Amino acid sequence: MRIGLFGGSFNPIHNGHLKVARHAMSELNLDKVFFVPSCLTPLKKSRELLPASTRAALIRAAIQDQPGFALSLCEIRRKGWSFTVDTLEYFRKKFSKNTTLFFLCGQDTPKNFNRWKEAKRLTTLARFVVVTRPGVSNRRLPDGMIFLPMEPAEVSSTLVRRRLEKKQSLKGLVPKSVEARLLSIPNKD
Repeated sequence: MRIGLFGGSFNPIHNGHLKVARHAMSELNLDKVFFVPSCLTPLKKSRELLPASTRAALIRAAIQDQPGFALSLCEIRRKGWSFTVDTLEYFRKKFSKNTTLFFLCGQDTPKNFNRWKEAKRLTTLARFVVVTRPGVSNRRLPDGMIFLPMEPAEVSSTLVRRRLEKKQSLKGLVPKSVEARLLSIPNKD
């Protein structure tokens, strides 16, 4: 079995995330892609995250009609800091030794990879797949990582949040089911 793990804050999920997952599923011949939203991310600058339950509900809405996509709440249920090594160990135990895990990440990952908890061990637990990300140039990849080029989607969670704050349309940036839920979240003004 070939399983993709797509971790991140998904603050919020957008069409670019779905494009990456579909591309990886096709190009890597994955049987399933699990979206794994973080609880707390240690290497991100402190910024306000939507509540974990809201981010999970948005992912669930975004992938409901996507064959082969699933939501894993393992990091949210674990609470506290979300470390990739813990998540990979969780999935290693969940699936047989005959399963190959592919951890999907953005092209900016190699820049900070040596700061990740147990970084040297991570590539022994899964194959790291570095996907093209807008605004990030190619970098030399650490051993154990493979590059998966694709036409980047010109969308980011930051863009979605900015447009939400300005009460601008999210059309084409997020699935309609996600847009409806985002628009129903009370503004913090």
